Amino acid sequence: MSDMDPKRLEALLTKLKVLLGLPVTETDKDVQLSFALNFTIDGIKNYCNIPDIPEQLENTVLLIAKDYYLNQFVAPAAAGEGEKNVQSIKRGDVQFTFFADAKQGVEGTAFIKAYSAQLNAFRRLRW
Repeated sequence: MSDMDPKRLEALLTKLKVLLGLPVTETDKDVQLSFALNFTIDGIKNYCNIPDIPEQLENTVLLIAKDYYLNQFVAPAAAGEGEKNVQSIKRGDVQFTFFADAKQGVEGTAFIKAYSAQLNAFRRLRW
């Protein structure tokens, strides 16, 4: 878990809710949102080999956490993917095949690496 100052983490959680269009007072998704934030913070710290997140990276933290949350916790229809998870339909001699991709997208640390252009300026060498 992230060792970030609790007040700073709470402020990031509030900003994340605003970015996602969620009511700030709503708390039923706080566990998932906090997980997305902590996952992102830990991932950035590991990728950059830094002990803490500088203020200049807070917007990047929010963007990655938003992407991660939408990919992992939001139903495909709510995320803008209106397709149903149909694998194949056969009508007579014609068959249509679709991929069941409700969770299609990048997984794990790939979210962090997708933002490498913003993160590389803060990256430190490991000895």
